[in-house]
Amino acid sequence: MRILRDPTRTAPCVLVLGTFDGVHLGHQALLMQGGELAATLHCPLAVCTFEPHPLRVIRPGQVPPLLTTLPEKAALMAGFGVDLLCVTSFTAARAEQSAEDYMEELLRVYQPLAVVCGFNFTFGREGRGTGEALRAYGRAHGFETVIVPEVTLDGEAVSSSRARRALQAGELVLAARLMGHAYTLTGLVADGKHIGRSMGFPTANVTIARGKALPAYGVYACWLEAKGAIYPAVVNVGRHPTLPEGNVTVEAYALDTRLSLYGERVRLIFLKFQRPERTFDGVDSLREQIAQDAEACRSWFAALR
Repeated sequence: MRILRDPTRTAPCVLVLGTFDGVHLGHQALLMQGGELAATLHCPLAVCTFEPHPLRVIRPGQVPPLLTTLPEKAALMAGFGVDLLCVTSFTAARAEQSAEDYMEELLRVYQPLAVVCGFNFTFGREGRGTGEALRAYGRAHGFETVIVPEVTLDGEAVSSSRARRALQAGELVLAARLMGHAYTLTGLVADGKHIGRSMGFPTANVTIARGKALPAYGVYACWLEAKGAIYPAVVNVGRHPTLPEGNVTVEAYALDTRLSLYGERVRLIFLKFQRPERTFDGVDSLREQIAQDAEACRSWFAALR
């Protein structure tokens, strides 16, 4: 898959439109519909999305934490056969673009044979453009527009906000069902204060991408992907109330493995919420609890075999 920023011209394609935060089941329905059309029309499958999130420009105080960074989003889309991910810079000028100008730009840049969007997709100044407007424009300019209906799970709509709420409540199973994949976090391992190491549990302090959503503060069983391998790990997300540092951190302890990961890019795949964050009486109580957390995660992974 190729990634293009602000393309000025592509080959004729099937074009899928959306923000795609989380690449959840609703987004996947768009991608699968686009893939079927691309196979029928014998053309590339392209996705057009925005960076940064439009709310960062339109309503900066209401930007939600993002379920996926752009690289994470791209990796998930590649699994659905996307040939071309086109990232459009969302600026103040873009926010003021009329719906008509946006449609003209899509036609000029992408030469779409078909366009796919969700039932609630809007575009142009104040979101005045709709899927139906795009359908009418397509009829006049030689392309089909497919509007994919709402996808539901357990009787409720699948959405990025619903997946985000589940994640922030520590409901990893529901979040994974909504997204169709486990929640992940990717980042570089930075040098920390070595508090875990001093207690016999050397942890990797994983950097958090700006604006990235985090699960509820607490302890998790995770897969740790590093150096081309995968390891079971216990991960703490939170503020360390027993030994306060002020910042939210994500620290991973690889079970029964000695790893040197400083400066390495790692990926955490969140599997099970073990317990919420707590304050302990002191270092000895904290050390004892970490040992219990490690043993609980070790037993949980052993039961998977």
